[in-house]
Amino acid sequence: MKNIRLPRPDFGKLRVRAAFAAVLCVLAGAGLFWIWNTADGTGIGFPCLVHELTGLYCSGCGASRALRALLHFQFYKALRYNAAFTLLFPFFAAYFLALGYSFVRYGEDRVSRRVPVTPLWVILAVVLAFGILRNLPAFLFLAPTFI
Repeated sequence: MKNIRLPRPDFGKLRVRAAFAAVLCVLAGAGLFWIWNTADGTGIGFPCLVHELTGLYCSGCGASRALRALLHFQFYKALRYNAAFTLLFPFFAAYFLALGYSFVRYGEDRVSRRVPVTPLWVILAVVLAFGILRNLPAFLFLAPTFI
């Protein structure tokens, strides 16, 4: 049996990087359209393994419903489904768009070196605290709900 090796794409060329980014954009757009087109409350989303096994809400529970609500400009619903995701989504979306632009334009990551590390640690601490607090009786308003 002969080993067949497929040539790796040369990401050094601008045309190849642009085509790769276009394919990723089409796939992301298709995924967002699928999430936008699902009916609210149908349970179509990403199941949470933590919630299934423990009955506790993780920091990401309700994020797919929150994304759907954001795509429909229903900001109150998005906050009720997952407040942390709703508040952090614009920043992460801007970061990944800038990262994609840097990849297509320069062929390398010129964004991550400019992002300071301290805010990332603060965001991580806030997301972990959110995951803990939303399971406490005093903070049940943070748990994902259907509206």
